[in-house]
Amino acid sequence: MINLAKISDDYVIALAAIVKSALIVNKIATSEYKAEEESVILLKSIYKTDTFDSALIYEDKRNISDGLNILKDILMGKNDIFLMNIQKYALSMMLIQKNISKISDLQDLIRKKIDNYEEDSMMATNFDDLITYSAGIYKEYVAIIRPKVVISGKKECLERNSSLIRALLLSGIRAAFLWSYHGGSKWQLMFRRSEILNKCNKFFI
Repeated sequence: MINLAKISDDYVIALAAIVKSALIVNKIATSEYKAEEESVILLKSIYKTDTFDSALIYEDKRNISDGLNILKDILMGKNDIFLMNIQKYALSMMLIQKNISKISDLQDLIRKKIDNYEEDSMMATNFDDLITYSAGIYKEYVAIIRPKVVISGKKECLERNSSLIRALLLSGIRAAFLWSYHGGSKWQLMFRRSEILNKCNKFFI
């Protein structure tokens, strides 16, 4: 059955955050792009588990504006290779989220690892440690889920940014959980595309 939940601001923010995670992954996998500064808000979102308010989790709508713009391009049916890669990664993260949600024991293990992160700890102020910790969760608990996310790019970029890529994939999966909570489903992306696009177009009005 198609989910007829309202397309809310929370829904759009979470969906744009998934796309933004995929967007940055694509950039750092294929170029010398420096993504540390814009990745902070995404990685910290993983550890904000005390609220389902997307605006609080991502702090400001404009933090996900580039993800929103790419989302609009996808919803309008643009299909160049750049957008197709981002869409592929985003859909893969949504599928992993769905598969994790079916395994309660795995969810519990991931949640315990996330809960062990203290927002006021040294890790919260050291971005390299945040990347390492988040990548570790992904490698230990998420990479075992099939099908895996297969990232395309330049070998040297993939090797140099492997930890940040894993951490960003985890942030995208976290956003997928939030999107699902606010009524998101793959069926909506097929059958309510124009409605979602209309909401996106009015998002900053």
